[in-house]
Amino acid sequence: MSMTTQQSVLLFGGNSDERLVSVASSQNLSTQYTFSELWYFHPNGSITKTDLQELSAHQRPFETEFKPKGSPFAKSLKEALPQLKGKAVFLGFHGTEGEDGQMQAMLEEVAIPFTGSGSIASALCFDKLQAKEIVARAGIPTASHILVDAKQGEAVGKKLTEFFDKHSRIVVKPVASGSSFGLFIVTNREILKKAIDGIKSLPYGKFLAETFVEGRELTVGVWDKLEGSTALPASEVVMNAGHSFDYEGKYLGRGSTEITPAQLKPEEMKRAQEIAVKAHRALSCYGYSRTDMILTSNGPVYLETNTLPGMTKASFYPQQLQAAGSEMRPFIESQIELALRRYR
Repeated sequence: MSMTTQQSVLLFGGNSDERLVSVASSQNLSTQYTFSELWYFHPNGSITKTDLQELSAHQRPFETEFKPKGSPFAKSLKEALPQLKGKAVFLGFHGTEGEDGQMQAMLEEVAIPFTGSGSIASALCFDKLQAKEIVARAGIPTASHILVDAKQGEAVGKKLTEFFDKHSRIVVKPVASGSSFGLFIVTNREILKKAIDGIKSLPYGKFLAETFVEGRELTVGVWDKLEGSTALPASEVVMNAGHSFDYEGKYLGRGSTEITPAQLKPEEMKRAQEIAVKAHRALSCYGYSRTDMILTSNGPVYLETNTLPGMTKASFYPQQLQAAGSEMRPFIESQIELALRRYR
């Protein structure tokens, strides 16, 4: 089936912490490519069809909820699946809703073509601990870590305190989350207490505590084309003093500077790109991904891989496509073509 006749549906929104980012990504995607339909998932799971004019008119997407005027046509994706038959789906979600593999599994079950990694790879990458273990077995350097579970009660504080005392600087983050929600960079007792309280009160359950890796923070996109996987130019995040790369840093531009392409020596760029492709393959990602890492004096150390990275105008992946001399439209077209091939 030719690209000009293929019906395509952009799915976005959802109930995850990252639904606002999903709306911003979909605003950009829908202006770069003409999708046949735009489906917005409300936080309660129901779905409303919207259009380019309504979506584009939405202001301050990172801060305000998108509320389309139309009425929902389905109460859930399961109810809406028959309407996706014969169409290719572009997943514009981020976070739990689209990255943990559950939605992919539903689409796989009825053989509906969709963009991005399959259900197994998505679930693996969304679980930061599993992803770390897989890439470590593939020979990629990772930071030492411990697992802390909110169910452990008072033992949480003891375990985390011992780890902090041993390493003096640690990073605490949910095992399954994105966009730096629930992230703590612990450098003193005051922040340590906040991290312990956060583990107990936030809804994530399991947290990963890692040694703080000193170096330059890089992120590298990988693009699967028909001829194979290729790494995009790396981006670097430079934090201003006293800031961490949280939601406001990522999406509201507060306290951070993003440099694309990162100002690296040729051998540093090459090594970062090699790590990204190696992680992409080790985790069985499909279509595209973006891997975060720290460039130390001994080379890159793996942090995590995103199977549905941000696609907003300011997101790393579109920045890297531009730095590579490409545009969003051919990228989107290639992903729809790969979606159509996934069951062949």
